[in-house]
Amino acid sequence: MRPVPAFAAILVLAALPAATTRAVLASAASTLLESMPFILAGSGLMWAWGRRGARAVPYLGCGCGAGPSARSLPAAVATWITFGAPVAIARVIAAMCVERAFRSTHWCASAESSPLEQLATLAPVAAASAAVLTLTRSFLHPGAMPHAAAFALGAAIGTGAAPCAIGAVGVAAALRGAAPLAAWGFLCTAGIADVRAFAHRHGSAAAHDGLAYALAALACGFVAWRGGDALVHPHFTQALWVCAAALAILAWRNRNARAPRAWLAPAIMLCGALAGAPLPAYHATETTLADAFAGERIDFTGELTRTGNVASIVRYAITCCRADAMPVVLRVTVAPSRVRGWVRARGSLVATPDGLELRVERFDATAPPADPFVYR
Repeated sequence: MRPVPAFAAILVLAALPAATTRAVLASAASTLLESMPFILAGSGLMWAWGRRGARAVPYLGCGCGAGPSARSLPAAVATWITFGAPVAIARVIAAMCVERAFRSTHWCASAESSPLEQLATLAPVAAASAAVLTLTRSFLHPGAMPHAAAFALGAAIGTGAAPCAIGAVGVAAALRGAAPLAAWGFLCTAGIADVRAFAHRHGSAAAHDGLAYALAALACGFVAWRGGDALVHPHFTQALWVCAAALAILAWRNRNARAPRAWLAPAIMLCGALAGAPLPAYHATETTLADAFAGERIDFTGELTRTGNVASIVRYAITCCRADAMPVVLRVTVAPSRVRGWVRARGSLVATPDGLELRVERFDATAPPADPFVYR
């Protein structure tokens, strides 16, 4: 990251409330941590196969690198399952067309680029995505907007704050429940014509730094030891252990190398892992349960929130990492005023002019779970 953008990012974070700053830091760290296995695997491919390996990375990974991330074939499979074959195929073709049209921006890393250089390229995008998504969840409610505005908001979020390609599918799937047009707007830009797609890689010289590798190894090891630490999906734990070992080896081999510009991304990863963060704020009230229907029996555990006279129960779901965490919201007809915090509600869904609500039959306070997130 260049000094001026880095300084601007620090000023923005300093101006935000402490809880919001921690949430942005955690989301940015989660994106970088989730990308680490794919960056190291891609570096291995490029080391073994040279330019052929560099060309394969955008298609075989999760879309964590530079360029249109929707070229990722694993992400295309996830899109196929969630939104159908036509959408998946259209996104891959569109991303390939954008890549071909703007190939001169030199997206693919060269065979000589280091994992730290690739991580440094991703860091500004991860920070911007974290800030936009955190503020959007807190202050904007796409489900309550006019159709055109919801579509435009989804497209804007996809342009400025799309996580990796697989994470983008999770965000779109979550948006679809509360704001379908926002989800379609998001899919039209995320991974195809977003900020990362047009990010230019400055230079191709390998950047190695022993301290930066050590910081990244500590971050990966700490999050793996804590089973994902609500930053990444628990299924990344084993991969992060491998990353910690590989990064420790690189730290030893490059113990005398210095490249201070490579420190920022590992520092974000470690600080985000150590600081933790509160749950994202959410104040909208619409039920977002996908495929739910009136008459369905529900047993739901989440955090009780109140907006005016409306009560809702909220739980966040993660697809890959915290950056793609989206709320699962259940509006309830009645919530005892004495009840606060985490609750377990049982009842059946009923249709109202404002959408589905839970007609509560049993409402109990409960202890917060060790991990407040659910995983798709």
